[in-house]
Parts: sequence; C-alpha cells; structure tokens
Amino acid sequence: MEQGYPPEYFREEEGIDIKKYIYQVLYHWWWFALSIFIALTIAYMVNRYSEEVYQVSCSVIVGEEASKSGSAESILEELSRVRGRVRKAVVENEISILKSYSLARMALEELDFGITYTAVGRRGIAETKMYQNCPFVVIPDTSKPNVAGHKINVIILNDKEYLLSIDDRYKISETVEFGQPFSHESFNFTIYLNDPDKFTQENYNPRKYYFVINTINGLSNRYRGALNVEVNNERGSILNLSMAGNVPAQLAAYLNKLCEVYIRSNLDNKNQVSDNTIQFIDEQLRSIVDSLEIAGIRLQNFRSVNKTIDLSREGNYLFQQMELLQSQKATLDMSGRYYKYLQNYINNKKDYSDVVAPSVVGIQDNLLNSLIKQLNELNIQRRSISFAAQDNSPQMRMIITQIEDIKNTLLENLTSLIKTNELTLSDLQQQINNVEKEVQKLPYTERQLINIQREFNINDQIYTFLLEKRAEAGITKASNTPDHKILDIARPENARMIKPKTSMNYMMALILGGLIPLLLIVLIEYFNNKIVDRKDIEEHTNVPVLGSVGHNDKQSDLPVFENPKSALAESFRSLRANLQYILKEKDQKIICISSTISGEGKTFCAVNLAAIMAMAGKKTLLISLDLRRPKVHRVFNIKNQVGLSTFLIDKSKPEEIIFSTDVDNLFIATAGPIPPNPAELIGSERMIKLLEHLKKQYDQIVIDTPPVAIVTDALLLKNQIDLYVFVIRHGYSTKQVLQLIDDLYNKKDVKKMALLVNDVQVKGYYGYSYRYGYGYGYGYGYGYGYGYYGKDYYEEENSVSENIRQKLTRIIRRMIKY
Repeated sequence: MEQGYPPEYFREEEGIDIKKYIYQVLYHWWWFALSIFIALTIAYMVNRYSEEVYQVSCSVIVGEEASKSGSAESILEELSRVRGRVRKAVVENEISILKSYSLARMALEELDFGITYTAVGRRGIAETKMYQNCPFVVIPDTSKPNVAGHKINVIILNDKEYLLSIDDRYKISETVEFGQPFSHESFNFTIYLNDPDKFTQENYNPRKYYFVINTINGLSNRYRGALNVEVNNERGSILNLSMAGNVPAQLAAYLNKLCEVYIRSNLDNKNQVSDNTIQFIDEQLRSIVDSLEIAGIRLQNFRSVNKTIDLSREGNYLFQQMELLQSQKATLDMSGRYYKYLQNYINNKKDYSDVVAPSVVGIQDNLLNSLIKQLNELNIQRRSISFAAQDNSPQMRMIITQIEDIKNTLLENLTSLIKTNELTLSDLQQQINNVEKEVQKLPYTERQLINIQREFNINDQIYTFLLEKRAEAGITKASNTPDHKILDIARPENARMIKPKTSMNYMMALILGGLIPLLLIVLIEYFNNKIVDRKDIEEHTNVPVLGSVGHNDKQSDLPVFENPKSALAESFRSLRANLQYILKEKDQKIICISSTISGEGKTFCAVNLAAIMAMAGKKTLLISLDLRRPKVHRVFNIKNQVGLSTFLIDKSKPEEIIFSTDVDNLFIATAGPIPPNPAELIGSERMIKLLEHLKKQYDQIVIDTPPVAIVTDALLLKNQIDLYVFVIRHGYSTKQVLQLIDDLYNKKDVKKMALLVNDVQVKGYYGYSYRYGYGYGYGYGYGYGYGYYGKDYYEEENSVSENIRQKLTRIIRRMIKY
C-alpha cells in the first residue's frame, strides 16, 4: 500500500459488469421501445400482407403391406429375395419414381392447371392464388402463340366487359367483352365470366386479377421440385407425400392425381406381360382360324360326296399314327416359331419387360424359363433405378452388365434349342413319311379322308390349345393388383398453414426488437475506447482516484466562485476534503495539476481547485507553469506581460509576477511571455528556489502544468511536488492515457500521484452518474445544513428526470400524431 491510500483504491473487479449493462438498458429504454415497436410493425405487415402458404399431405403404402392387402405376390418383395436387395433401397427407388419428371407430367396432363389465377388486394400489396373459385375462366387458343409466364391483368368492370392490361414491353390496355376472343401476336385467348349475376353495376366494386399461362414442362419441374416424400415407419412401407403452396384444393388435387397415376402405372407395368401374351396368342389364332375353317369345309364336303363315315381297321390305325405325329410336329413348329420370335426380340429390343413367357406356348424348358425370368427382373430393376441414378452410375453399370451376360447366355441357349428343334422336326418328318407310304396302300377314297381328317384335327387341337392359353393370360391379367395402395388421400380441409407463422413472427419481433438495441449497446461498449466509468480506470492503472468533477454548463470558467451553491462547486469542495487525507503533513503544500493530452480540462480544474481552497480561508497561490500555452491569466483577466518566464531569466522579481484576484485569499503567478526554452527554465535552480520561497508564504500552492504526453515539463519538478493530480476527462480521454499514467507511476518513480475525473455528465444510471462516488467522501465539518445548496444544485440534480420526461413526451406525441 502506497502513500497511506485506503485499500478500496486498489480493488479490481473481474468478469463482465452485468450491473453496468443493466443501467445502460434502463437509460436507453426508449431504444428498446422504438426497436420493439418497429419490429412488431414489420411483423404485423408480414402477417397481414404475406401470401398464406399451406401444407397438404397424403400417404401411400408400398411393397409388402400393400401386397398383403391385395392378396397378390409383391414384385418388390420377390426382387428383394432374388437380388438380395434391402427394402430401404427399394423404397428409395419408389421415392425417386414419385418425384420423377415423367410421373409429374402424366399427372398434370390429366389436370387443368394450365392457367394460374391470382386476386390482388385493394391496396395492391396482398395477393391470393385462386383455383376453381376464380370469377372468370381463360380458354387459350392452342393453335396460336401464347407467351407463357407473363402476367396478364384483368379488372372486371361489370357483367359484360373487363379491362385487360399487359405491362412491360407489350403496353396493352383495352376493354374487352366477355366471350370475345382476344388476339395479339403474342397472346390469343378468350375469357368467360362464370357467374354474371354477381357483377352487376349496383353491388360490385371492380377488383384486380391477373393470370399466367403455364407450360406443361414448367409445371412438371415446379411440382416435382415442390413434392416432399418421407418414410413414415421403420420398415419403410408407408410414404408420406406432402407439398406446400398457396391453394390447398389445388395441392390436394395434384397429390391425389399423382398417387392415382403412380398406382395405375405400377399396375400397367404388371399387366404388360399379360397384354403381350394375349397379343401373341391372337396373332397365332388368326392364322389357325382360317386353316381350321378350310379344313372343316373340306371334311364336310368330302363326307357329303363320298358318303364315307368310318375308316377300316387298318386305316383307323394309320390315321391315329399320322394324327399323333402331326400333333407333335405342330408343337415343334410352334416352339420353333417361338424360338425365332424370342431370338429376334432379344436382338432388336432394349426393354425386355414385355417378353412372352415360354410356358404360354407349352415350352417347359427350365433353363430357358429361368433366364427369361432373370432378364425380366433385371430389366424392371434397371427401370426403377433409372429414376434415381444416371446411366453411368456404378449401380446402373453393374445391372447393365448383368443384363448383357443373361442376354448372351439366353441367345446361346436359343441357338442350341433351335438346332435341337430342327433335328427333332427332321426325325419326326421321316416318321411321317413312313406312315404316309403305308397310307398310300389304302384305297384312294379312304386315303383322302385320312388326310382331310388329319388336317382338321391338328388345326382344331392347336386352336383349342391357344384358346386355353389366352383364357389363362386373361385370368392372370384380371387377377393382377398393384403393389401400392393409397392409405390416406389428400384433403384440402386438413391443410395446415405453415406461413406466415403469426405467433412465431410476433415472438421473433419481440426478441429481435430487444436484441438489436442490446447488441448495439454491447458493441458500443466493446468498441468504446473512452473512459466512462470507474472500472475502466481500475482495470488499467493502480493510481488512486482523488474524486470527480461534474460538467460545467455555465459560461464562466470559475463557477465555484460565481455559483458557490451549485453541484459543481460542491464537487470541488469534495476534492478539497479528500486532499486533507492525502496531504497530511503541514509542509505538503504543492499540488501539480496536469493531464496526458490537451482538452482534458486541467486548467479549469486547477483554477477552480485553487479558488475553492482560497474560499475556505487558505492563502492559496495558483502558478501558471504551462509556459507553452498559458491560459490561467485569461480566466482572471490579468495581463501576461511579466510572469515566470521573465522571473526565471532574472528580469522580474517574485512580487512582480504574483497578482491578486477577485477571490479572497487567491493569488496567481502568471506564466509570462512564451519562452523558446521552457523546459530548461522550469528545471532550473532558480525555479526550485522560487518554490521553496513561495512554500513559506502560502498555505496551498496549485501549479498548472502542460500535458505530460506532449512535453515532460511537469515531471521536471517531481522532487518538489507533494502531489501530482492528473486530470482525466470523462467520455473524452482514452484508455491508453491510463497506461501512460501507470507507466509514470511505476517506472518514473512518481509515487505521489492521484487521478481527477473531469466533466462527468449525468447521462445514465451507472458509473459517474453517482456524482462523487470516488474518493473518501464529501468531507464533513463545514457547518452547512440542507439549506446550503442553492437553486442551481437542485436544477442539476433534476436534469436527468427532466430529460427522460421530455423524451417520453416527445415519443408519445409522435405516436398520437401518426
């Protein structure tokens, strides 16, 4: 502890000073009120004029659960077993299909979304999208051009006509009758009024609408981008489809149509094989029907002419042999045609999903059936992945490679089957030739009957076989059910409004309205390098604070003498009292008043401190030692022709440079003319002797010296000075000056030092607003009661509350005005 200062001078506070920010918030309360008012106004405008956005959703069951509900085998499940795919990958593919461009376009082609209608509010700010409730309908002329995506404004004037306007580069504005075609090089359409009775002159106020002509491509991309598909459960069997938009009914219509098209497309894919099978059988039947009809007529005519009813025993036996061989040959011929069809199909097709199965024509080759099944499954898998993956993706390349391998294996197997079928046909033909030789031995009439009967029976058997297969394919198609099922359709009444979020917007307005001024206060405090409270001093220096001086709002530079009952005069009395605790010895009389930079008010403090000491009955001398920029003589209207500068060069005597003032017991030693070498004069032996001489004649000596950050004149007499008082100006001096003072205190061996805070203004509820919070107190024993303070003192004390009332009144008046 130095110089007997009390411990509180050296106490430092750590951490964030919450109390300071609380007082700052209380002082700047109108910032918060204004900020919150503006934020709430913006929130109201957003809630009032923002276009409402709704979310509509529906759900679809895919895969296993939908299959169980339809009592049919799930293709996705089968693929998952055969190819070892997990359900998650299958569901991801289904999500990609639902979000695909092709599915969105198929759905939109079945909906009437070609025109977007919008109603404009009365102020021209709010807009409302319309669907099926627009008072008019637009029918574009598809044979003529119509520019898409351009606003076309419509104002319904009455039930007969409307005002049409197209801004921007077209500059179109004309009155058109409802039902009359509008023709332009860029626009061609006709507008019809839905309910003319609502638009009579008596009860209708014209309202502005506009519509936009859409393209199917733009709509498809917009709707597929707006669709959101999420998995609802852990098994991934239920998909939630949702969309956000302005018209719930329109969103629900699209979602329902999309699900309908999605399920129908899945069923169409399953029915495609059955349709191709039926088509293949119908082609075979067309060729058999003609042959069967001709053979039947020949058989009937032959029996009518020859009156032949029965064959001989030998003829009957040969007929049966020939019929059996011909039936086998017909089967082989059909198998051969199927092999040729399949070979040509595989070589020329890229999509193998509609291949006819071998079992349709009675081929029971296990290897061939297995290869076709694998080829069909891989093709379906490729089509599913194509919705989510590019052609050059690793997954797609792997599937294409597998398809090529199956295709090559299948072609090799077909080549082998064709050769085997040709060899079997050749052997069978040899057997038929042998039987025919035996038939030649029969009578001519019986021989003819055998040939005609054989041809008829073979065609009849083939016809019957094809009819059975066609019926089976039809039954298979009729029993097909889709793999997916709609769980919940989209309903407009269940739409949920997601924008604007009224409560959330008001809550955010309150939060932001409070945070913005708070952040502003924090930033101002953070970047503020000025000294504004006691903590700023204690954090940067250990030099004790002598006291504080308020703001001088008077015209006089000597307010303690001219307004002795003011609060400012009281603050200097407090300083005078505090000095009694520091300058305890009788010979400690010399006080040096200095500062770090110009403008901190050191001369003002020196003059008034000296005056207040003199007013207490002490003979006080004020020395103007700022030889570079002397100011003290101006305060007392004393000429500066002689002074310390003339005395130090031995041109004046001490009594010639000391002048009396209007303040009793206060004397002033002027600086004199500005010398070229003030530092040498101040540090001279003559100056030291002068101080020793004056010390014997005066009770107190106050010296006004230059700023130490500019020159070091004030430090030249540190051995003669009893106390250095450095003046710091509140809100003006920077924190760097405290570092300079602290360096002087610690390194220059200037231990007799104290700080005086000048120009403390009552701006807030914290820090220096407590007036005389620094130092030891006011000093007691003056004998003054409460009646001592005059009108000026109380006016200053009430200035804060008066300013607050004025601000509050001004804000209320502005609010009432608006």
